[in-house]
Amino acid sequence: MIEQLTTQQRKVAYLIGIVILMVPVIWLGMPSSDASTGGKLAGLRQQYELGEATLGKVDPTSATMNLVLLGMRGVAVNLLRMELDEQKDRKQWAQMRATTESVILLQPHYIQVWRYLGWNLAYNVSAEWDAVEDRYFWVKEGAKFLMQGTKRNVKHPEVYWETGRTVGQKIGRADEWKHFRKYFKYEDPDKERFGGGPDNEINPEGIDNYLAARVWYQKANEAEEKHVQHIMMRALFRSYPARSSLDYAEALQKEGQFDDQTRQAWAVAFDDWVNNFGKMEFADDYGAEHFQIRMEAYDSDVQEIAKQFGVDPKLIRKSIDFHQDVTNYRFWRIRAHSEMQEQTVDVHRNLYDGEQRMRKGSADDIDQAEIMLVKGLNGYAELIKKYPDIGSDDNAIEECLWAILLWQKIFQLKNGVQPDADRFPFPLREIWEKEQNRIPNLQQDFNRKYGPS
Repeated sequence: MIEQLTTQQRKVAYLIGIVILMVPVIWLGMPSSDASTGGKLAGLRQQYELGEATLGKVDPTSATMNLVLLGMRGVAVNLLRMELDEQKDRKQWAQMRATTESVILLQPHYIQVWRYLGWNLAYNVSAEWDAVEDRYFWVKEGAKFLMQGTKRNVKHPEVYWETGRTVGQKIGRADEWKHFRKYFKYEDPDKERFGGGPDNEINPEGIDNYLAARVWYQKANEAEEKHVQHIMMRALFRSYPARSSLDYAEALQKEGQFDDQTRQAWAVAFDDWVNNFGKMEFADDYGAEHFQIRMEAYDSDVQEIAKQFGVDPKLIRKSIDFHQDVTNYRFWRIRAHSEMQEQTVDVHRNLYDGEQRMRKGSADDIDQAEIMLVKGLNGYAELIKKYPDIGSDDNAIEECLWAILLWQKIFQLKNGVQPDADRFPFPLREIWEKEQNRIPNLQQDFNRKYGPS
């Protein structure tokens, strides 16, 4: 029939056919933009995180782009990572940051790239600088890099978790933790850019770094409810929001804050650990037996769970004990409960204030420091009798040993001789004798601070 059409009619028919065929092509292939989500394929790419709209930011004249165009993206990334190592050795920090961006543009969904490069910026690059402010800047760069990764990989709990670890542990436990925590919450050292306040890119709410880390760990748990993570046992992974609450309360004490706010922080941490994490359910199995357990479980709970799943109660208890051991659940439950008590706060306060008085150095201050330290050490002895598990905690052990070194120093200053360990209250004497391997390192730190005995 088309042969019967005139030339003009055929052209019109072809044009109409082209227009008709273009409609589904446009509907399927329209690219996304800031104002529009684009066509069907663009929407699917966005939904399944397959789009690479920013790939053009890689230098188009580079050998890396040539490899990408040849379909050798993996080789290109390996070359860039080798270049990163060379730039780090040459201390070319600006170039290193740009190369890092190129790597993630080429492999935006390869989780190990985000984890490795975020760690590299926050831990390795920051350590190359002398000034605390410069170190903090690169810690922030690592945190911001990982935050960017969470936006590109919403289905991967690992990236959220890594962000929480950087904001919490790197800032809160580095050698420069006193400065880092202060900068994070109160005054960013880069005043020209941030006006002296906290960096809104990583701490928009102006909260403590451990509380900010808790938010990221909670996001990791929310993502983990829908998508499996592959970095650690599930119960351990899901414990981190509550652990951040514990870290926050512990940090307040470490900074010398012994008041109602600290006791309240421990109370919140106890509730978070016991009533949130402790009541989460975790699947387990022994052979053909399948059941769910929770950390906070008494004998009556074990019997109820066993009846619910038709399993021997001994298997339920065995599984609960295993999960509690892995997460150190029982210890943190006891620790948080004990730290809520006014008696415990008084112990920490006496030991802390005793050291501060000793540092002043006057005769009266030395006498008052001795009274406070002896009172604090005796209080610690009573505390360990009441909560025996506290005596196995690394922080508690080092706090006791440090206080004993302070007391020995005062005794020596006043009497000219070194006191024997048999003068200590019994639980502390036992710790002193048992933890002899820790003392040389503590003694070195002590001598640097207060001079040799």
